[in-house]
Amino acid sequence: MHEGAIVQSIFDSAIEIKKKEDLKSVSVIKIIVGEYHQIVKEVMFTYYDNMKSDYSGFENSKLDMKVVPVKIKCKSCNHIFQINDPILICPKCNSFETDFLSGKELYIKTISGETNN
Repeated sequence: MHEGAIVQSIFDSAIEIKKKEDLKSVSVIKIIVGEYHQIVKEVMFTYYDNMKSDYSGFENSKLDMKVVPVKIKCKSCNHIFQINDPILICPKCNSFETDFLSGKELYIKTISGETNN
């Protein structure tokens, strides 16, 4: 499952942010995840909860995840549509010439915590 690797990357980035922002501890990491990644939320939260005790200052933190739907724009007819399956065919004109408008995001939006001051 790729969720474990994603959670590891989140911690790697969050550790750097924690140092940069001089945080003593982290309470919430809010991430944005596009549906195209096909992440299972329960698995993400399980990995996060199992891994957080390995990182100083993250032991009591929580993961907050916002999922962004996949929106596609057809280059042929300009139709904008959402998909649930990873099939990128325009339902209006059957073109394969499409662009993502959203749904591929994967980043940390905010980190909240207690400062060292």
